[in-house]
Parts: sequence; structure tokens; C-alpha cells
Amino acid sequence: MVAPMPSGGTAPQPGVRINIPDLEKNNPSSPAPSRLKFRKRVRLPHALNVLLSFLVLSIIILLELGFIPATNTGFYCKDSSLSFKFTGDTISATTLLVSNLLVVPLLVLFLSEYLRNRSASNICLREVWYYYKEFLIGCGLALVLTEVAKAIVGEHRPHFFDVCRPNSAENCTEGQYVSTYQCTVTNYSHYFMADTSRSFPSGHSSLSVFVAVFCSYLIQVRLVTVLTGVIFKYFFISCLMTWSLVCSLTRITDKRHHWWDVAVGMLLGVLVAFYSISIIRKQLHRNSIPRVATSTTTLIDVKNKDAKSEII
Repeated sequence: MVAPMPSGGTAPQPGVRINIPDLEKNNPSSPAPSRLKFRKRVRLPHALNVLLSFLVLSIIILLELGFIPATNTGFYCKDSSLSFKFTGDTISATTLLVSNLLVVPLLVLFLSEYLRNRSASNICLREVWYYYKEFLIGCGLALVLTEVAKAIVGEHRPHFFDVCRPNSAENCTEGQYVSTYQCTVTNYSHYFMADTSRSFPSGHSSLSVFVAVFCSYLIQVRLVTVLTGVIFKYFFISCLMTWSLVCSLTRITDKRHHWWDVAVGMLLGVLVAFYSISIIRKQLHRNSIPRVATSTTTLIDVKNKDAKSEII
């Protein structure tokens, strides 16, 4: 309630007090409650987010499965870097996705919340969802950049000759660049044949390094050292970093990627992780700044402009 105070010992002048919420509440001709309007306004952004998420996921799947054609890159005849035997994957794509998109982040989030609150019943699911949502957005960004780069560059994998066996490689001169060819192997699927020319950059490296850096940040800021101890935090972080190195370096030992593919993939994962972390830090900083409260009551004093007011 706002009441005018007399200044200079003069008699108080009449003022007009307007209470905006009361006017909206007592006006029978007012439109529908603002709560319903808010729900209607929220539906469009939510629907747009779902649509964009579905679009990004569709692009990733189409690029990964080879339905969006990549650049048709040639090769140098008898290139030793493309002459390795295909031996399979130490860490398959399924293992990579399940561990890095579900197991690792959810374990970090729920364990950190449990250790912070010392009780499973006090875990704040809203905070878990906020960090997991930002994590998924970062993963989507890393995967999109990786898949687009794979399609544009179209670099052959180290086992390209063994899997593709191009017809032009039989009668060419060593060191000669061959621009047109056709694969003669027919016992592999279309996806696998297209995947032989998608070496740069490494998707295993970009995704695993992003997950390791992002989750290490969560451990560092969410776990209180007094409750867990310094050794526990750094042991947890070292396990994440070790897992990312295993996912990355096995791509070289399996002859699935060149070393520069893995290096660029790791750099890409670090950059996307830093970008996602910067967004979270800005959001947390914005929430920590106290907001100035605004009054819903307006004082209009027409006759005495010098009158002082006091909020009671």
C-alpha cells in the first residue's frame, strides 16, 4: 500500500491510488485469465523446439546412414595409408552411444545430486533435467558438426582398399591419382560401403571427449569437496578422461581412422564442450544476481508533485 506523506508541514493533498492487479481482478469484462494466455504462448516455443530436435536428429541419421551422399573423393594408387586390413571395432557405435548419451551423464548427475543432498529422496529432478538437457543439446551440436564435416570432406578410411577394392586400383601406376572408380565388393551393406569414405573427423573422438569434458565440469562444480574429498573428485574425472582416450585411441589402433582424424575430433569435442559450459555459467551467473523488485501499485499525485511517498 502506498500512502502520500505531507512535505513541509502542509496538509496532505488528495492522491489517486491505482492498484493494477485489483483492476484486472474486479473488472468483469476482463479477458480470460493470464494463466491460460501464458499456456497458449508457451505451446509455440515448445512445439518449435520439438520440431527442430526432430529435424536435427533426422539430419544426423540420414548423414550417418549415407542417404545424403558425401563428396566422392579419389585416391592415390597403391596408397599405403589406405591399405590396412579391416579388423572391426573395439568399441562399437552402439556401445559408444549408450554409454556416452545415457550411462555416463545420468550416473554423474544422479550421483552428484545424491552426494550433495545425502539422500535419494532429496534429489532435485528439475536440476538433473536442466543439466541433462544442456548436455543433449551439446551432444547434438557435436554430432551435427561431425557428420557435416564427414560428408563434405569424404576422406577414405585406412582400410578403404580392403573393403572397397576399387576396380581402377588394379591397373593404375603407383602414385597416380584416381578420381573415378567403383567398388567391386558386394558382400557389405550400402551403409558400410558409404562409411569407408567418412573418416574425417572421428565421431568417436568428438563425442567421447565432449562427454568427458562436460561431465568433468559438472563434477567439479556440483560436488562439494568437503563432502566427497579431493581424491574422489579427481578420481572420478580421471575415469571420464581415460574412457574418452580409450574411445579415441582405439580408432587408430583398429585402423578405422587416421591419427589426424582423431586429433581433429578431440579438438571439436573440446570446443563444443567449452561452448556448452559457457552457456551454463552465464545462466547460473544470471540467476545469482538479485533482481530489483517492481511494485504493482502506482501513485499518481496531480496536485502536489513535491509530495513524498512511503511504501508501507
